[in-house]
Amino acid sequence: MITSPTPATKNYFVNLPPSRLHVMEAGAGEPLIIVPATISELNEWRSLVQFMAQWFRVYFFELPGHGESSAFKGGFSSHKVAELVSQLADELGFERFNLMGFSFGGLLAMRTYKHLSHRIDRLILIAPCLDHRALPLSNRRRALVYKLNQLLGHPPVQKKFLALVHNPGTISMIVSLLRKIGRLENTLPLREKLSHVKAGTVAVLNSQLKEILTTEFETETEKHNTPCYFAMSIHDPLIRFDPTVDILHRHFSNVNTVKLYYPYHQPPTPFTYEELNGDFHDTVDSFLRTAAREEIPQTPCASSPSMQLPQSPMTRRVPAIPLNGCAP
Repeated sequence: MITSPTPATKNYFVNLPPSRLHVMEAGAGEPLIIVPATISELNEWRSLVQFMAQWFRVYFFELPGHGESSAFKGGFSSHKVAELVSQLADELGFERFNLMGFSFGGLLAMRTYKHLSHRIDRLILIAPCLDHRALPLSNRRRALVYKLNQLLGHPPVQKKFLALVHNPGTISMIVSLLRKIGRLENTLPLREKLSHVKAGTVAVLNSQLKEILTTEFETETEKHNTPCYFAMSIHDPLIRFDPTVDILHRHFSNVNTVKLYYPYHQPPTPFTYEELNGDFHDTVDSFLRTAAREEIPQTPCASSPSMQLPQSPMTRRVPAIPLNGCAP
């Protein structure tokens, strides 16, 4: 167990052209920008920010349209998030930085990486939602979810949906229906999130779900050589492990895979700073030390050797790093 003092955090706003971002910062050293999952708020991610702050100066922000970050004009898209991250890094004064994403934040991090690969030194993906083909849904069920999401795109339907989830007498029915249709696990705090969700956030969720159901990232002729750290449970009920690994290896020549063994996508309760250190400090430290020994080129190279983490962190039954947002 690591006994170093818990890194302090500070929250503030950064005014960027697309959004007034609510940001949490902690630590010192190389910059790490964390792209959050859906419906993620700063207080839910503090322990993870503090954990990663042992190696980096960490920046976590609430997605536009979530928490206290203002929404994008003209609707939400992953392409806008990629440009937003670029502007945030510029505003903070960083030409190069590290990038991290979880669940739907993994899709956003991947989109950002494709946009800014020349500026990113390491990519860290935890249970990332990267491609609709990794979803454990039949074509028929995916088509059903897509049609229902199209219906939710109409403002009158969104208004009715808000009335139902804000009503204590009907929210349980809506949550049960969403779990059944989307095969969502019970650990996702849908009731807590939806009971106070805002109208603008519903519109953002609508756009995010559309991307989850349709995204396929185009592969380049040569694989990226940026060190990529990937951790995910092989029993994840929301995203299939093997297709996700295959997708990453199509894009990166330098993938470090850590297998986890838990029956959920999101743990029932967030892990504390102390728990994260006890279970993950050595694994993360090993990855970062290995990555530091690799020369990080400015252009992709398909022939660079893959890094390998020690076997013990990859095979022991360590808890999943918490995905504290409503995912994917």
